[in-house]
Order: sequence, then structure tokens, then C-alpha cells
Amino acid sequence: MSSVKQAILYSSLGRYLLMVIGLVSSMITARLLSPEEIGTFAIASSVVIIMAEFRMLGANTYLVRQEKVTTENIRSAYGLTILISWTLGIALAAISWSLEGFFEVDGLGFIFLILSFSFLLAPYVSIPDALLTRDYRFREILIINITSSVIQLVLTVVLIKQGFSFFSLAIGQAISILIKCVLSLYFTRHIRVYMPSFSGMKAIAKLGVFTSASHVIRNSQQTFPDMLIGKLGNPTQVGIFSRGLGFTMFISTLLLSGISPVALPYFSEVKNKGKDVVAAYCHASELIAGVVWPVLAVASVSSLPAIRLMFGDQWDQAAPIATVAAFWAILRSAHVMAPNALVAVGKEGSMLVKEVIVFAVFLLVTTIAYHQSGLMGVAYAFVFAGLAEFLISSWFMKHKVGVGFLPYCIGMSSSAVVTLICWGATKALDWYVPFEDTSPVMVLVCLMIVLPPVWLASIHFLKHPLREQVEAIFRRLQTKS
Repeated sequence: MSSVKQAILYSSLGRYLLMVIGLVSSMITARLLSPEEIGTFAIASSVVIIMAEFRMLGANTYLVRQEKVTTENIRSAYGLTILISWTLGIALAAISWSLEGFFEVDGLGFIFLILSFSFLLAPYVSIPDALLTRDYRFREILIINITSSVIQLVLTVVLIKQGFSFFSLAIGQAISILIKCVLSLYFTRHIRVYMPSFSGMKAIAKLGVFTSASHVIRNSQQTFPDMLIGKLGNPTQVGIFSRGLGFTMFISTLLLSGISPVALPYFSEVKNKGKDVVAAYCHASELIAGVVWPVLAVASVSSLPAIRLMFGDQWDQAAPIATVAAFWAILRSAHVMAPNALVAVGKEGSMLVKEVIVFAVFLLVTTIAYHQSGLMGVAYAFVFAGLAEFLISSWFMKHKVGVGFLPYCIGMSSSAVVTLICWGATKALDWYVPFEDTSPVMVLVCLMIVLPPVWLASIHFLKHPLREQVEAIFRRLQTKS
């Protein structure tokens, strides 16, 4: 097996194993901690996630993209990450109790203090990770991530059992970073470059400012509500909303996680070979929508039994939020590859402008919605923001890449019909076997029996582009048998 194929195997395996561990962790902690306790940690985590996007400032991406890495390159990367990350970590520690006063939540200051520890170790995690990545050593990266995640889960559960409440989540995360640091340095011990250099950082920072700003704006749609609700509401509301949104995001991420690493090189290859980027984009979008949309539509109907199965009955209030958020995820996934397509055709600036406009709309509508209608208002504001993002992305794709709005919508119509059929079948199943009064396990079994045949029949009779892919899989299976 070639090094590239091994890298893809280990990368994919690691990604999905981490998602499974993350799901198990969420299921366990949701049963051991109350919505208020989880909401308190979610407030702190949302702030730290935004700050964390800036602590690398593109140093790892710079090293991966370099044709040849020298000792000076590595030292400059360390210099920039230490300068930024340590400054952010010290600043976070210094204002920990001021942030606690701002959100008016007891215990928040100490959580911020614990989480600031990760900023001090981050350079000695990210730089070795970049060096391992550029050498296709994804097996070692898999070992690092799985080991640290398992230790974090076990330690968190033990600390919760010992009565450390939401502090357990912060301590577990800090220890996880420490484990990553030790293992990362061990697997790159042959390089032996640890001292920073504060020269030659300009080229790294130039790349980092652009990528970090784009990531922060894009990810803020998931973290900003926790801060908004944490300030205007209370930790219990934060916990409920984060679980409802988190359920939807887990499904969406599970379905889309394999696309992002492939999308940019795919569109770049299409462009470099002189092929039609527009046709490639439209075809890929139809295939993605044909899988993602029906699953999210089914999740919108079955959110209550799914959340009961995953998190327990105490999180029932998160189900309506998950139901509404599923439609936001559907709208958002319609142009999920737009950022990669814009970068592939050299329109990076347009990508950043698009993200800024989308987030401005999102910020406005969610803030107004919470004041008017509370948590459910924010959920419906997500849907409005998702529609706005679809229209804004469509405008940029038309004027910067050449994807026509009407032809694109017509092409996606078969996916929309498949989605409606699957949604209708789930609603009918809910009428026949009331989800609210039925065991979550029984609901899951019923969905697994009914929905796959409905989906397969839909894509077959509607002649959806996925039909060819499914038929090809069946032919390969028949050949092997």
C-alpha cells in the first residue's frame, strides 16, 4: 500500500474514531452532569474556541505547504506560535475573573484559568503535528489523538464521580493537551528543533491572518449562541441549546467530514486540467445533497427519541431546537463546498468577504430573536441565517465561479424531492409508532428498517445522480460474491 493510501486510511480512521469517542463522551457526561453544569462549561469553551483559532496563525499550514522545510522555517514557526499563543494564554488567565463577572456565572473564572493552560502547550502540539502531516505520518497522529482522547474521557468521568462537577471537563481537556504535547514531541524527536526564532515570521503571519479570520467567522455561528445566551440568559439554557445544536452538528459533521479534505484538491485538479469547474461543482453538490439532506430531514422528525437515546430524558427540551436546527444544516450544506471552490479558482478574498456578510446577518438575527422569543427564537433565526447564507453563497458562486443560480437549483431539485419523501415517510412512521411514547431503541430499529429502502427507491425512480453510484456498488458486491 502506498504512503498516500496509508495516509488516507489512517486519516479517515482517526477522524471517525475521534467522532465516536466524542459521541461516547457526550453521552456519558450528559447523564452525569446537569444542563446547568454543561452549559457553564459551554460558555467558557465557546470563548476559548474563538481565541484558539488565532493561536497558530497559519504556522502549521505554512510548514505543510513548504516544498522544503529547514531548521529556520521550524524555528520561525515556533517563534510565531509561541508569541501569539502564549500572549493569548496569559491574557485569558489575566481576565478569567473579569469574564466570570461579565457572564455572571459562578465558577467560570477558574474554568478559564484551567483552559488557558492549553495555550502554553499549543505550539509544541501544532508544529510537530504539521511536521508529521507533511511526511504522511498519519499513523502517529492517529495514536496521539486517540490516546489523548481516551485518557481525557476516562479522567473526566473519574473527576465527575469524585464531585468536581463542570471543572472535570476543563481539567480533562487540559490533561489531553499535555498528553498530545508529550506524544507529539516524542514522535518528532529526530528533528530536535525546539528553540523559537522571531525572524522570518512575516510570510507565515500573512498566510495565517487570512486563514484564521475565515475559520473564526465560519465557526462563530456555532459558538456565538453559547456566549449570547450565556450573557442574556443562564447556563441551563446554554446547556439545552448546545445539546440541541450539537446533535444536529454531529450528524452533519459525520456526513460531511470526509468531504472537506478532498474538495479543494479535487476542484484544483479540475481547474488545472482545464475541465469545467462549474459542472464538477454542481455534480458534486447533487451527490452530497442526496445523502445529507434526507438524513437531516429524518433527524428533524426523530430528534426526541435520538436525544433521549444519546443523552437521557433530562435533555428533552433540546429536541425542538434540534428539529429546527436540522433545516439550518440542510440550507447550509447546499453550498458546503463553496469556500473550497472559491479558493481553487483563486478567489480567496471573496471567500472571506462572503463569510463576513453571512456572519453579520447571523449575528443580527440571532440577537434580535433571543430578545423576542428566547431559545426557540434563536433556533428559527438559525434557519433564516441559513437561507441568507444559501442566497449569499449563490451570488458569490455565480459571479466568481460561474455557477448559475437557476440551473443550480434545478439540479438540486431531485435531492429536495428525495428529502421530502424521506421526511414524509418518517412523519408517517411517527404517526404509526408515536416516537414520544416509544422506546428510543425501538424507534431507531424502525427507522433503520423503513428509511433505507425508501431512500433507495426514491433515488432510483427519480433518476438521481446517486443511482449510478449505488448501482456500481451493488455490481461490485455481486462480482465479489
